[in-house]
Amino acid sequence: MSGGEGAEYYYLPAVPYTMYFYGGYAIHGTYWHHNFGHPMSHGCVNLPTDAAKWIFNWAPMGTTVTTHW
Repeated sequence: MSGGEGAEYYYLPAVPYTMYFYGGYAIHGTYWHHNFGHPMSHGCVNLPTDAAKWIFNWAPMGTTVTTHW
């Protein structure tokens, strides 16, 4: 995954168990931090890798995802 510009640019190779739900926004595993519960992303839903793997294997392709703010 990559995005942003200038000081906001990020590049994260091999993001595990990625499930896009709106444009470039996804639910995915996160190997680069363990600070869950605090804003750490550019709009994605970061999960511990084992939790992302469980959801990835549970939800078939095309599963409807509803997000709430």
